[in-house]
Amino acid sequence: METFSQRTKNELARKYPHQRCCVKAELAAIVRASGSLHLRANRSYGVTVSSESAALIRKTLLLLKNYFQLTGRIVVEDTGQFNRRRYSLQLFGARTVRQVLAELNILSAGLYLESAIPSALVQTDCCRAAFLRGAFLARGSITDPQRKNYHLEIVTENEEFALGLNYLMNLCGFKAGTNYRKDYTIYLKGAETIGKFLTYIGAHSAFLALEEVRVVKEMRNEVNRLVNCETANLEKSVRAALEQAEIIKQLKAKNLLGKLPPNLRELAALRLDHPGASLRELGELATPPLSKSAVNHRMRKLLKLAENYLVGAGN
Repeated sequence: METFSQRTKNELARKYPHQRCCVKAELAAIVRASGSLHLRANRSYGVTVSSESAALIRKTLLLLKNYFQLTGRIVVEDTGQFNRRRYSLQLFGARTVRQVLAELNILSAGLYLESAIPSALVQTDCCRAAFLRGAFLARGSITDPQRKNYHLEIVTENEEFALGLNYLMNLCGFKAGTNYRKDYTIYLKGAETIGKFLTYIGAHSAFLALEEVRVVKEMRNEVNRLVNCETANLEKSVRAALEQAEIIKQLKAKNLLGKLPPNLRELAALRLDHPGASLRELGELATPPLSKSAVNHRMRKLLKLAENYLVGAGN
C-alpha cells in the first residue's frame, strides 16, 4: 500500500520545471542528495543516481536528456525486502558528465566536489523551491498525518550540504531544525509549517490531504474537549447535589428542618426527593418555578443555616 510520503513524492515527480534555471536547481539537489561520483578507467567522470523511487529516477533521466543531452542506463536491483527495489541511473552522453556537473555547480573549475549550496543556483524564489523539491524527492520523507504527529525531514550524510539546506529552508521562511545521529537530519514540525512547505515545493494535493486530516483532527479534539468539560461539570454537579442531600438528611435526622424558613424547607424537600437533580431541574420542580440563580442563592443560604444549626446541635 502506498504511503503518504510516497504519494507526496510521486506527485512531485510529475511536476516538471520549465525554466532552465529551475531545472538546474532541482537536478543539482537530486544529484547532491542521491548521486555518487566515480572516475572511469579512461579518466572520465561518471555519475550514478540511486533511489527506491522509480518516479524520481525517471524524472532525473528525462531532465538530463531534455536539457543537457545526457543519456543513461537504469539498473534495477532487488533489495531483498518484500516488494522493494532499488533503481540506479548511470549517466553518460555526448556532453561529458563533467561539463554537466560543472553547470550544476557540483564540480568546481579545479575539479573539486562542491558540497555547499551555491548561491548562484538559488537566487530566485522559483529556483529555491525547485532545489528544495529535488532535495525532498531524493532524501525526504513525511509522516502519515492520520497516525502520527506532523513531521517532515530530509536526510543527508554531508554536513556542509545539511547546513546549506537548513539555511535555505529558513531563508524561505520555514523554521527548520537540524540534528545528527548517524546522518544529518533537517526537519520541520507542525501542520501549518509543513503545509506551507508542501505548497511551496508544488505538492498541492498532499497539502490538501494534510489540511483535511488536520481539520478533522481539530474538530475531533474540540468535540472531545467539550465532552470532557461537560462530563467534568456533570460529575461536579452530581457530587455537589449528593453532598447537599446528605446535609439535609442530617438536619432531618435531628428534627432541624422545621427551623428553616418555608421557602428553604421546600427546597430541602425537593433535594431529598431528587438527590441527583441539577439546580436548574430543582428550579423547574419548585412552585412557582425558580431560575437556576435563584435556586443557587437559596441553596447556599440553606447550607449556611444548616451548618449553624448542626454545629449548635453538637454535630
